[in-house]
Amino acid sequence: MDTKTLQALDLTGLKVLIAKALNVNESLVRDSYSKTLNDKTAYLTLHLLTSTQKGREYKFFEGEKEVITSTREAVVSVNAFGKNANFIIEKLNTLFYSSECLKELKILGLGLVTISPIRNLSQIVGGGVEERASIDLTLSYINRVEVSQNEIKTAEIKTADFGIKVNR
Repeated sequence: MDTKTLQALDLTGLKVLIAKALNVNESLVRDSYSKTLNDKTAYLTLHLLTSTQKGREYKFFEGEKEVITSTREAVVSVNAFGKNANFIIEKLNTLFYSSECLKELKILGLGLVTISPIRNLSQIVGGGVEERASIDLTLSYINRVEVSQNEIKTAEIKTADFGIKVNR
């Protein structure tokens, strides 16, 4: 069975969109498990928390292939670290509702379902305060996979003889 992913969730495009919306360098928006940290510069991280299937569709095509489309909702955590983290998340929250961001999300194959309340997660670290803030984005998207179906041309059918006779 051969499979081919036709459409899936891509967080890279979302990172680029966030950097563009906030007018910052793309390197300041990174994966949550990035090993590159710089405490002197504020930065953001993205982390996929959950992905839930909301519906699915199967289509069969000539040429022995099947296309499975899954409508999904993903919850993506966006975290800001560093100076003005709460302000950055507040600004991002507002910008996500702009027509430009909504258009860019649509181009990425994403739909904005909802944004969680802003969480101020600042804490005392070492001798000072580390500013942190977070929001969760609920995004809808489509995951589409093509699967090859090998046609069964012939099949041998064997029956068992149990010695049962039927009188009619």
